[in-house]
Amino acid sequence: MRIARPLGSLALMVASALSVTGVGRAQVAEVDVRTLVFSEPSPDSDMMILNPSLRVSVTPFDALTVSAGYEADIVSGASEPIKAGPLTGPDIVSHASVTDLRHVATGGVTLRRKDTTLGVSYGYGTENDYRSHSISVSGATEFLQRNTRLELAYSRGFDQVCNAGYDASLAPTLRPRLDSSEGCFTDAPNRKLDSVDLDNYQAAWTQSWTRVFTTQLVATFGLQHGFLGNPYRAVVIGAGGQFAQEHHPESRGRAAAALRGRYFITGLKTAVGFGVRGYYDTWDIISQTYELNAERYLLPWLRLMVRGRYYSQSGALFWSDDYTGGEPVHGPRGAYFTGDRELSPLNSYLLGGRVLMSFTGGRDARVLGAFSGLDLSFGLDALKTDLKDYTWGGNAPTDTFATVVTLGLGAAF
Repeated sequence: MRIARPLGSLALMVASALSVTGVGRAQVAEVDVRTLVFSEPSPDSDMMILNPSLRVSVTPFDALTVSAGYEADIVSGASEPIKAGPLTGPDIVSHASVTDLRHVATGGVTLRRKDTTLGVSYGYGTENDYRSHSISVSGATEFLQRNTRLELAYSRGFDQVCNAGYDASLAPTLRPRLDSSEGCFTDAPNRKLDSVDLDNYQAAWTQSWTRVFTTQLVATFGLQHGFLGNPYRAVVIGAGGQFAQEHHPESRGRAAAALRGRYFITGLKTAVGFGVRGYYDTWDIISQTYELNAERYLLPWLRLMVRGRYYSQSGALFWSDDYTGGEPVHGPRGAYFTGDRELSPLNSYLLGGRVLMSFTGGRDARVLGAFSGLDLSFGLDALKTDLKDYTWGGNAPTDTFATVVTLGLGAAF
């Protein structure tokens, strides 16, 4: 099952790591290998995720690039299968071991003609309890001497999640949680499959205002429909300790807008950047993200990047730390109940850095005698989360600090 708790932040870190590496595209073939290690230590609920990935692209001629990729998520640790609040007490809190292995394979084609680029890709993911298919299409064009770039993208996901085999007519307050992935994607009578449909739209405008200043404006919109909870997680909903599988709305709309800028200070050989992002969804979560970064050339082949990020969000409309009491502090918020801390009000703080070594060769002077380009990178991020209204039976969680280490190797032939 996709682990929702760390991977939200993990995805942002992966995207950031990729943005500071990579060999130029004017090559016949490129290979990119990297590994990301997410560690969230805790005496009660530690989590470790290893994310190796491989991407290969071939450009037989300027108008065509064919790419393929593979990545895995290797998850081990512990989680809380039953969420209790302060009124229930800590005795109901339990911890269960989590192990999972996710495989994702992707393939795509990019076509280029003059200043226009078109791309299409397909991805397939598999876990013990989850299957995903995704199709993505994109188009971009450049004009005004390539100082302006406009891009549109759309992706469609067709996912299936394994769930406990209860009847759809069973009241949400009586539904059991999934106890294990055993029997998933088989004809087992105590298992069933629920669908998850995903639609994502994106529009981006990148503008080079001067030789040293560039901005990017990105707008995204997403629709989710189907089973949007965690089948393994239950929530205490009765004063006597009664619990049921968490119950989320079946539809969710998301919208976000982000503005990023980058300015290169020539005399210092340093680029400074900023980012601002706002987000809203139909579950009434509102978030804001602010980021600053700086990247400096220490040597012609050596760069150092440092960054900091602040994130803040409100809780979902139906969020409550305890569904057994009464309003306004504790109690139900309508027909839905959740144990997902990513739906609670929270803040997070990130500090990190990257070291990138880039070597460029030529036809007569290959790097290490074989490559026209070679990149090596190392990154380290530290993430602290401040949970404003989330407890384990009234006690503060102990898994609110995480580190992410990234190692990368990119080669062009």
